[in-house]
Amino acid sequence: MANVAMTSPLAPVVAAVEGLRRRHPALTCRVVPGVVITSTDGWSKAMNPEAAAVLLVAGWTRARRVPLLIPGETFMDRAGRLGVRLARVAVLADDPAAGAAGVLVANDRAELLDLVAEHAGAEMPAWELARHVRRLTTLLAAAPLPATPRRLRPLAVAPR
Repeated sequence: MANVAMTSPLAPVVAAVEGLRRRHPALTCRVVPGVVITSTDGWSKAMNPEAAAVLLVAGWTRARRVPLLIPGETFMDRAGRLGVRLARVAVLADDPAAGAAGVLVANDRAELLDLVAEHAGAEMPAWELARHVRRLTTLLAAAPLPATPRRLRPLAVAPR
């Protein structure tokens, strides 16, 4: 497995998936630990809508970044887990990564969804991906993920 540089726009998405893995391992069993792979030996080119939904939901809810899976750069291992060799990231204009190499900027959430559908292409029909995203979002609604990790939240200070 590859380590994603902390400066990579994809790093917060990978961290979000790994955080979700600790809390809900059954939901992330279709995604290889660390998400990114370097070698494709033993892997076959494939796209898994269920695993893609995990990346999308975790990336958006935790980091406000949407990974755009590139057909031909996503792979499955023999256990049926998804790994990516290359992924782009879509963000809203106010994201610090906007303008970085490999980052697509969207004006609003609707445009983000259009980018996801466009990048999924024929390998993963948008309706199928949407079905998995809705299911995963419903499952997590009972115990939503915090938008910001607890250690980064500002402390509430009582007025004096």
